Amino acid sequence: LGSAACALIASKLAYGEHQPCTPEVPRLRFGLIADIQYCDCDDATNFAGTECRHYRGTLQQTERAVALWNSLSEPKPAFVAQLGDLIDGQNAGKYGAGLQFDTPQSEPALERVTSLLMECTVPIFHATGNHELYNFNWEELRQRLQRRSCGWRISSDERDQEGSVRFYFAEKPIPGLRVIMLNSYQVCLMQDSSLPGYQEAARLMKEYNPNDVLSNTQGINFFAGLSGTKLRYVPFNGGVGGEQLAWLRKQVVAAREEDERVVVLSHLPMHRPAASERTVAYDCDEVMKVLHEDGRGCVVAVLAGHLHRGGYALDSEGIHHVTVNSPMTHKEAYGYVDVYADRLELIGTRDLPSRVMPFPKLQPVPFSATPHHNFDPGQDGFGYMQWSITVGSPPMA
Repeated sequence: LGSAACALIASKLAYGEHQPCTPEVPRLRFGLIADIQYCDCDDATNFAGTECRHYRGTLQQTERAVALWNSLSEPKPAFVAQLGDLIDGQNAGKYGAGLQFDTPQSEPALERVTSLLMECTVPIFHATGNHELYNFNWEELRQRLQRRSCGWRISSDERDQEGSVRFYFAEKPIPGLRVIMLNSYQVCLMQDSSLPGYQEAARLMKEYNPNDVLSNTQGINFFAGLSGTKLRYVPFNGGVGGEQLAWLRKQVVAAREEDERVVVLSHLPMHRPAASERTVAYDCDEVMKVLHEDGRGCVVAVLAGHLHRGGYALDSEGIHHVTVNSPMTHKEAYGYVDVYADRLELIGTRDLPSRVMPFPKLQPVPFSATPHHNFDPGQDGFGYMQWSITVGSPPMA
């Protein structure tokens, strides 16, 4: 039940009113998990020694997560948001325990995780994380995680200005709600050096990071000499880039003008208080400017992974930033989100905190705000799935 419905029932029982009330039914529900990061290797700490990683145990949690999502009804989840890092980078055999593998384990590791996820009876939206890119290139990822037959999605059918497939997209699962999946590694070092996204990432490293981070030499301290906002400019982070930022602005403006609420999904967090200076996107400030200035209150939440300990913060404009705890470092960390007309409710298991997230107050749109000119949603990632959600529900508050 929603928190409001539970409070109402408790109130009636407290005053001796035993007449049942109708529970509030969510308008939409979706599953949530991040950083499964499976590898068939022994438990170990991270490079900094700040967390213990239980690589093999993530398979059991994935299996339990799927069982939970499949058990839900009224409503059944419309999709699962998988926020990236399905398998660990060590599977590629280039560092850590992977150096002991006879052959790279990227394929069998991914097969083990995806075979469990295939038991899920609803579509899965996949974010691209850094560990996917340690194991596969962009086309290999698309071949493995873009599965139309079961509704899996990691990319758009549209291409960017360079002719490459976009690994970001948007969906409208119900009237009044827009779900935006960002690719927070459009700009990153974990891709072919001929690509514009690599070249931009290399430029940023040379400008902001004094260490030899482009050489791929083992043992380099990425953070030596860095402080403040420069801490984000390390090889395991990334950015959305200018073209995707412009696309995001179009999506947010269209949502604002069509009276929709927005939920943003990403592997990398965008708000430092919900994560850390070391674990946000290179251009998180630019992303937040779009969500604030162009959204005018229509953006409800940003759900991300990457920082395994998790986090939460409410920003100055009322947007909820949830960094989802990792099953690799927690005994039980997955859940689902219920969408109501005026709020989101995150229902987490054990180590993923549950929370109620009221919608921000809509703000007046100033004359100077970005206009919505000749924007055709059909050309920007919609229409991929046929939704079976009952329409006619009240509009989002």
